[in-house]
Amino acid sequence: MFHSSQYASTLQALILQRIEQKSLTHAQIIQSMGYQTNIKTQARALTRLEHVLSSPELGLTKTGYDFKYSSTEFVRALCRVLDIEKDQYLPLSQQLEQYAHKVLNATMPIVYADVTFSDDFQPSFVSMMAVSKFRRIELDDEVRLFDRYQQRQVIDELVRTHYTAMSGNIPFDGIINGYRVSFENDDGQKEYLYIPTDFA
Repeated sequence: MFHSSQYASTLQALILQRIEQKSLTHAQIIQSMGYQTNIKTQARALTRLEHVLSSPELGLTKTGYDFKYSSTEFVRALCRVLDIEKDQYLPLSQQLEQYAHKVLNATMPIVYADVTFSDDFQPSFVSMMAVSKFRRIELDDEVRLFDRYQQRQVIDELVRTHYTAMSGNIPFDGIINGYRVSFENDDGQKEYLYIPTDFA
């Protein structure tokens, strides 16, 4: 599983400590960051600042751009406004940005039952939609952030549960032969796995 590590909390703590030392209001900070003084712009910038300050990952795991700063640029501009030395914040920021990149680019494995139908099955749009619903196994969003070993543990448990719940069959006389899983590696290449039903 990915971890934001100590870098996140260290940089967050450093920023919050510096704000307290300087006795700055959030409005003063966003003004120093160069945001315009009109009410709408300030309101959006204040909301963004509050999100960054309250997030252990400083908002970097959410894509954002407000026509002034990207997520990364916002954090770095904030550090400059707070007079945090570059050699102090940059290594922490870079480590956190690497973690955020992994989170933003993590993909969800796809899991579905491999099914054989009887010769009597006459596929139609409605029946195929129903089949698709019963074949696909949904995973919680957090699973995409797990390492491959943890993903396999979750998937193995879910396919056993699915097979038991379906009694080895799905509607329209479909027999479950096994389960197909596709993963996407860090380099964007697909990796496939077949789980037979011999666990039953």
